[in-house]
Amino acid sequence: MKFKSIKVVVLIILIGATIKTAKAQQEPMYTQYMFNTLSVNPAYTGTTNALNVLALTRLQWVGVEGAPKTYTLAVHTPLNEKKAGVGFSIVSDEIGPVKNFYLSATYAYRIRITEGTTLSLGLKGGFYNYTVGLSRLDLTQNNDIAFQQDQQKKFHPNMGFGTYYYSDKWYAGIAIPKLFQNDLTKQAPSSNSLSEMKRHYFLIAGYVFKINQDLALKPSFVEKVVTGAPLSTDITAQLFYRERFWFGASYRIGDAVAFLFEMRVNDQLMLGYSYDITLNKLNGMSRGSHEILLSFDFDKFSPRKIKSPRYF
Repeated sequence: MKFKSIKVVVLIILIGATIKTAKAQQEPMYTQYMFNTLSVNPAYTGTTNALNVLALTRLQWVGVEGAPKTYTLAVHTPLNEKKAGVGFSIVSDEIGPVKNFYLSATYAYRIRITEGTTLSLGLKGGFYNYTVGLSRLDLTQNNDIAFQQDQQKKFHPNMGFGTYYYSDKWYAGIAIPKLFQNDLTKQAPSSNSLSEMKRHYFLIAGYVFKINQDLALKPSFVEKVVTGAPLSTDITAQLFYRERFWFGASYRIGDAVAFLFEMRVNDQLMLGYSYDITLNKLNGMSRGSHEILLSFDFDKFSPRKIKSPRYF
């Protein structure tokens, strides 16, 4: 699809004002992060005790041409009597003329710390393909050589690691999804921070409070730290009703509020939806952000049926 130059300029200005630096958008954003942990932390691999397949689509800032679109597929399963896990994830992330494609394999090893707590250590390795298609932009004056060039493509291997400490009621983890800060330009590496992939640090945590037989409350948060960029923090509270329905709200500090709904159709299938209301300068142009999630557990790969509800 072609973009009108004025819309491209407006988009760039608004995104710059919203996230301050381009590097803050290098990692995809998820509102339903608590159910999509594998995309952030490889140590989550295999902790579901079943072969799990998750698909997620995020359409951010709907109504703004060139706004971010993210498509995610994550698969993982336990191995070796649940002491280890393997998996992989595929992520396609688009914003304007920029496209990122990530493919990675994950491995985790679990250590039982106490009778009810486990520490999981995870690694991931793979590659990402970074593409900028400036020639696709439809400019009013197309005599700028820089915009007439073919697509710029960069292919890079990368690796990451994480830790995930959890019990039946709580979890906490730290992860670096991409360890290497690869250069993203065709030119020689420079000190320009916008020309390299920045290392992101993720901190996640959550706790489940059992209110009564039918109701549980789960507060959770995720914090993303990037050198030279503002902190990105999501704080979420969800109610779990009769082990089937999740109702929640989330606040991304200074950026958006969101409403979440998830439903367990049965012991294996879960559907989820979230809607973000933008609080920044895109509020007047955007119709919000939509995120749809589908998760399925193939419990036949587990030694026994899933009897207890999955909180995370």
